[in-house]
Amino acid sequence: MFIQVIQGPAGSAEALRAASYRWTHELGSTSIGWLGCTSGVTEEGIFFSAERFESEQKAMLEGGRPGRRRWWSEMSRNLTGEATFVNCRDVEVYAPDPTAIDKAGYVQIVQGRVTDSTLMRTLLRSMSKEMILDRQDLLGSTLALHPDDGYTHILYFTSEDDALAAEIRETPPRIKSIMDTIYELHVTAPRYHLLTAPWVHSRRETL
Repeated sequence: MFIQVIQGPAGSAEALRAASYRWTHELGSTSIGWLGCTSGVTEEGIFFSAERFESEQKAMLEGGRPGRRRWWSEMSRNLTGEATFVNCRDVEVYAPDPTAIDKAGYVQIVQGRVTDSTLMRTLLRSMSKEMILDRQDLLGSTLALHPDDGYTHILYFTSEDDALAAEIRETPPRIKSIMDTIYELHVTAPRYHLLTAPWVHSRRETL
């Protein structure tokens, strides 16, 4: 899998949402290699979208098609500044049922830069099953590694209320130890963004 992370200052959240849904319902079924996306506007007013593709090659082919270019032109008119694009060739999905993330009602995005992205990925993999067993509100997560040792980690939850209720419970010692180790790998403190009303789309919706 290949992920392109897009971020930019949002203008009209409703217009961005409408454009996102238009892509899924009108254009997604004829796209090249598009698997889905997780999008929305954060509480700080930042538009975020993680676009999932089968491969980088197919993402580049799709990005050059007239339909995609027209759609992005429409989408970007609802941003108040330039968008940034990060191409992530190294992606891992941690979910017992990857289709379950389509039903997420709340999404947490963690972004940062670490000294050892390989170790971070290994640690996340080692605790992913335990984490999901401990947190019934957690549907799964996706890790997209940036080319510069940065990363975007997207966590999918059933709802905001469920996530907040689970966070006040004590974390199991082994999970806490691994999370502490991951935190220590960071060059600077990670940044957290919340999508309280995410737009989670899948190619399955277009079929």
